[in-house]
Amino acid sequence: MTRHIACLGLGLGSALGAVGPGAAAQARPAPIIRIEQRWPFAADGSVRIVNPAGRIRVIGWDVDTVAVSGHGAGAFAADGNGSVRKLVVTGRADLEVHLPRGARVWVKSAAADIDVVGVDGTLDLNSVSGAIQVVGTPVDVTAETMDGRVELAGGTGRARVKTVSGSILLRGASVDLGASTLSGTIVVRAAGWQRGGTGVQRGTFESVTGDVRFDGELGRGGIVELESQSGAIHLRVPGTTVADFDLLTIGGSIANGLTSDAPQRGTLRFATGAGGAQVTIRSFKGSISLEAK
Repeated sequence: MTRHIACLGLGLGSALGAVGPGAAAQARPAPIIRIEQRWPFAADGSVRIVNPAGRIRVIGWDVDTVAVSGHGAGAFAADGNGSVRKLVVTGRADLEVHLPRGARVWVKSAAADIDVVGVDGTLDLNSVSGAIQVVGTPVDVTAETMDGRVELAGGTGRARVKTVSGSILLRGASVDLGASTLSGTIVVRAAGWQRGGTGVQRGTFESVTGDVRFDGELGRGGIVELESQSGAIHLRVPGTTVADFDLLTIGGSIANGLTSDAPQRGTLRFATGAGGAQVTIRSFKGSISLEAK
């Protein structure tokens, strides 16, 4: 298993103040800002938010309006029209942004925590060290952070989550779900969800040194892959699960608590019925365990 997990980087511009000859550089406190603005907005419009530090909370509502409130230190600027709006903080601020549920949202930060609730559109969320949390049923989610944690709860059509050392928790289900990390842990708790599906239909979960744990339901006919080079992998599914299982570890161990099938030289392949999901688990030197709920 030699899959490469790319390092995540987010470039945020910084301003340097010029100091005249012979003058000592004096730090000036950033001005205090208070924000309270709103604009009419299309139900499927696009909102871009940049805030280096603090907190960003995005809330979907059933109103064709973007409303932003908050406070902080620095400066705030907004521009755009009725279908595209850009909100930019220079400094640090706690922002709360209400926008139509079907909007497309792009957020970028260095250290701010990002919370998104009740948005059904597309989400593209990036923070270097802040945590990212999404609650709801967005159609598409991309969430990336270096050492912040990421949590998705609810249900998505498609989701891609990446961290370097941050932990990943995925609760709910998805048609197409992927998560990768270098040293963080991945926990998937799959169950029925609001869009009418059950469990994970397609899922790929990869960690280099962290543990990977899948606990829940597999979509009928779905494909799920779990990989780690040195972390432990644990799969816990209902005892009635119908699936083909293909397990391999080079230097680790395999414990099968689903059936009486025994591994042979780090390999275990068995099926619990026809026409079920496809489950592939790969580890270089970590342990693999299967358990029935």
